[in-house]
Amino acid sequence: MLRTTAALLIVSIATAGCVKENRERHDPVVKLAFEPVMHAQVRSTVGLSEKTDHTEELLEEPSYGVSAWHLDEAADWNSAAESAEEFLVMERLLRNGNLWYPESGTNWPSNRYRLTCIGFAPFEAAAECDPLRGVVFDEVDTSQDPGDLRYSEPQTDLSKSRNGGLVTLPMIPALGQVAFRVRGVSGYEATRVYVRRIVLEGIALHGSFHSLPDPAWEISDDRSSLVVFEGEIQVGYTPQNTGEPRRIIPQELEGTISVEYEFESPAGNRLQQEETDLPVKRTLEAGRQHTFTLAVSPAGVEVIPENPSMLD
Repeated sequence: MLRTTAALLIVSIATAGCVKENRERHDPVVKLAFEPVMHAQVRSTVGLSEKTDHTEELLEEPSYGVSAWHLDEAADWNSAAESAEEFLVMERLLRNGNLWYPESGTNWPSNRYRLTCIGFAPFEAAAECDPLRGVVFDEVDTSQDPGDLRYSEPQTDLSKSRNGGLVTLPMIPALGQVAFRVRGVSGYEATRVYVRRIVLEGIALHGSFHSLPDPAWEISDDRSSLVVFEGEIQVGYTPQNTGEPRRIIPQELEGTISVEYEFESPAGNRLQQEETDLPVKRTLEAGRQHTFTLAVSPAGVEVIPENPSMLD
């Protein structure tokens, strides 16, 4: 009986050892893949009742980057981020089909680790990406288009056994937009009016951004002029866009609008007009498009009052 019991004990220990060994060996190689997605910008329109809902869609032909860190599976990012080890350092992502992969072809780490990732776009625009300040866009100049600057919040404590090794990166816009529209005024339908130039005065065009611990801009004290339209557009009663929206740094805007335009006299001559110092005061937010509608006529230019319900 003792001999039989001892034999069973040996078999039991051997079996347990095999189970443990098999579990430790069950650590397949999995490609690290990413799926960057974006939220459509919300349009906050001055003078027009228009607003788009938040929807998710893939960004078109951007350049993405990512940084990643790993922690032991027993630790979590919120309490142990400072001790996390670098896994990917501002690495470019390359597209293959519908997914994006690290340029180095890196696989997921061992299943003993959890991964935390932060994404950014465009790849070339980010100056830093670390656990302390997150994504940093340094010395951004919006006098020219700086590109669609985006970042993700930290995607924390990820395991390769979940979601097929896929990391979703919701990309958040760091900039806002301004756009202008022009329209005619009732009673002047028979008069041809042409807008030639629109300038937004008193706007900050330079600043630096960091996404952690909270998204924030450090804005230059300088206030500048932003030419938002230059050319010729004949106004009609239906509002018309004066070109593509301009990307801007989020800020409290307290400036003015200047408009150069012409209208035809009964003799067919064009008379030049200019309206300056049209006051504008707005909170320009990241991820929102603020559209200003200008009513233009021989009598002058008016910024159509906004609907306060559109600013929630």
